[in-house]
Amino acid sequence: MYLRYITCSDPREHNPVSEIIKLGVMPSAEVAVQCHPSKMDQGMARNVWFDQLMHQLYDVKGMNLAIHINMEWASEICLNGKIPEILAPWVYARNSSGNPIIKRIQINMPEFAVQNINPKRVAQLIAGLPRREFIFQYNDKTKSAVEKLHATGARFSLLFDASGGRGVAPKAWQKPIYETHPMGYSGGISPDNVIHNLRLINAIVPKNTPIWIDAEGRLKSNDLFNEKPRFDTELARQYVTRARAYNLGNIR
Repeated sequence: MYLRYITCSDPREHNPVSEIIKLGVMPSAEVAVQCHPSKMDQGMARNVWFDQLMHQLYDVKGMNLAIHINMEWASEICLNGKIPEILAPWVYARNSSGNPIIKRIQINMPEFAVQNINPKRVAQLIAGLPRREFIFQYNDKTKSAVEKLHATGARFSLLFDASGGRGVAPKAWQKPIYETHPMGYSGGISPDNVIHNLRLINAIVPKNTPIWIDAEGRLKSNDLFNEKPRFDTELARQYVTRARAYNLGNIR
């Protein structure tokens, strides 16, 4: 296997834009921002912060940026096959070279979207954005929706996340589900255990298979002024550095 991306999820408005860009241009690194309607609606701090990030990325080359779309916004995509109006300017934005600023779009389907997905419309949306990679979580709860989308022949990727975003490591990592759909892995990965988990994944993934890994909760730390853990760019840099070192020495 080899690593396509080493994804650092959930930086927020407390993280200076300059620090996020420094992280995102590290070799193999990807920054993924959670787009949640209760936190990122018009005028909210995260909306303003992300807009600043997007503007600065117009002239930045080599930055891998993804968004993870949640709740009502994810449902709108799954039911109607449309990018929510508030997200559209960002999704369609291009940098000074004419390339998409946001390269990958992950849809975190809530239960309502899983049960009511319109796979034909979603497939049409994906086909209309050929230079973006769409990602869907794969676990016991989302499996039925993924199978319906797969039946359309749509081009998409999967993130194996058995705990559904709760940051819990699986009992065992899953082999790629579909031969033609790239797959990533998430759940309990941290700077301290990333090499251990890469060894486990490497043992079950076929030779020359491209994958990615995604860490979130364990890239957060407390500080003296905040009760809740916050995204820590230094932890993220350690995670990226260690994962990349393992990848360079163990490509097969």
